[in-house]
Amino acid sequence: MTSMATELANTKKLRVVHLADHAGRLQVIFPEDHMLDIAAISRITKRRLEPIANYNTKGDSLLKVGSCASIIEVSLLEEPFIDIRSNSHSPYHSMSSNEFKKRFSGPLSRFESISINIANIKKPSDNDLNDEQQLLESLGKFQSVRIKQRLAETLEIPPLPVISSQIIRLCSNASSDMDELCEIISLDPSLAAQVIRWASSPYYGAKGGIESIKDAVVRVLGYDMAMTLALGLSMRNAFASPEESPRHYENFWLNAVSHAVLIEALVKAVPPTYRPSKGHAYLAGLLHNFGYLAISIIMPPHFAILATYYEANAHLDSSIVEMQILHFTKEQLGAWLLKQWDLPTNIYTAIRYSKTPSYDGEYANFAHLLYVTHQLNEHLDIDPDVLEGLGISLEQATACHTEVQASSAELYKMVALINSKNH
Repeated sequence: MTSMATELANTKKLRVVHLADHAGRLQVIFPEDHMLDIAAISRITKRRLEPIANYNTKGDSLLKVGSCASIIEVSLLEEPFIDIRSNSHSPYHSMSSNEFKKRFSGPLSRFESISINIANIKKPSDNDLNDEQQLLESLGKFQSVRIKQRLAETLEIPPLPVISSQIIRLCSNASSDMDELCEIISLDPSLAAQVIRWASSPYYGAKGGIESIKDAVVRVLGYDMAMTLALGLSMRNAFASPEESPRHYENFWLNAVSHAVLIEALVKAVPPTYRPSKGHAYLAGLLHNFGYLAISIIMPPHFAILATYYEANAHLDSSIVEMQILHFTKEQLGAWLLKQWDLPTNIYTAIRYSKTPSYDGEYANFAHLLYVTHQLNEHLDIDPDVLEGLGISLEQATACHTEVQASSAELYKMVALINSKNH
């Protein structure tokens, strides 16, 4: 291969993002393997700009030179060639460094350091036993957080609802039965009404009306699923969705329910030897993003900043953005918090490693099912070794996703049941 051919094969693909404030629009251009640094943009422009697009993983259209101000990542000037496209539907075309520099040589364009190479962003600890220390050290970098000797004291963990604690104790008791579960759920009229409405939803297709909690548990949901659902709903009732969410997370619980229903379908598809409990899998799906809620409750000012970074860097996995901004991931915080609340070990461990396809610990199959669920819902590639390890083909996994997507209307209704907790 000639040196020019080698250079062309290694060219940087560029990403375009449109930012705006009351003063107008700004176009920023940076490599796809970089994270846009919103703080750098603010320092350079002395403006508080935010992404125009809701959550655009493909990037925005390249605007005509001179139509608005542009800031381009300065390190691109060192690249012999770059790949750029006019919009997300157009093919990339290569351009030499000189051509690129000439194209953006006008008075409205400038080259500045505005992005961070993701190769230089620290990765989370590969061992959950180190998470507490990493979280404590990370929180120590924020002036708004008063560090104490123990992480639990530093975070001022919100108490778990009493009914949630009762369900967790029941979950850990091998001799518990349906009558005990129905009795606990019935202690909270709001929760009981939600569980009955959930069991009555078209998704489960129950024939005849659901008249009582016992009816919902025995006829439709089953013991494991009812316990899981009651626990998830009781925890939801205690933690409101954050107000400063990224716009693509406007319905946090739609994402949670979609994960829960999809992992339930995947559990049925994998061979029995690889299956976690269906109820535990469903709960892990509901709570997979619980760290996101925890960040919003524990660190509200920083969560608002994180939300802007999520939107500006929709092409990157959220864990990369979190490590740069918070120095820990929502999976780390969420798993640690669920552990403090005594949820089953397999659930919080699977959530902790749900974005780590290389994880090969005791609960690897469970974690990998959550990983596959995430990749399918986000339309991302799936590591073939993970699928092979689970004994499921890509076609089978995709079929599960297609089946769940076909029930999207029912999923929205189920989410409406969660969001109507006070009605």
